[in-house]
Amino acid sequence: MSARLPATHAALLGIILALSGYIGWSAVQASAKLNNLVVIAPVGAAMLLLAVALIVNALRRPAPEPGETTSVWGDLLLLAGFAVFCYALTHVGFDVATFAFVWAGVVMSGGKGLWQPPLFAALFTLLLVKTFGALFPYPMLTLVL
Repeated sequence: MSARLPATHAALLGIILALSGYIGWSAVQASAKLNNLVVIAPVGAAMLLLAVALIVNALRRPAPEPGETTSVWGDLLLLAGFAVFCYALTHVGFDVATFAFVWAGVVMSGGKGLWQPPLFAALFTLLLVKTFGALFPYPMLTLVL
């Protein structure tokens, strides 16, 4: 790996891609019908494209200066937030969990302003809930929407 892509980031991308690949393979082994793959296949493809985009972006950046370190704390915080998101899906609903996770992610990524991060999170959540609600053959647990 290039020094432009820190080992912690490469390991995290590898773990995410390996797990999503296993989930996709497992879903196809269970049933290759559309109802089983309607969410898993597009999400897996999107994850692969995003990982490739992250790797290409990291390789296009200039190499860090000697002595410059990268912190693994941001990665661990994001993973912890995702774990809380997954737990919250079944306890507060898809809509509230998604809104909180996206808002926190926007703020962690440097989103500033008083109203822009929650507005983006609300619009993204509305789009996601309505889109996935139309795709799923069963109702999703939601609190607001």
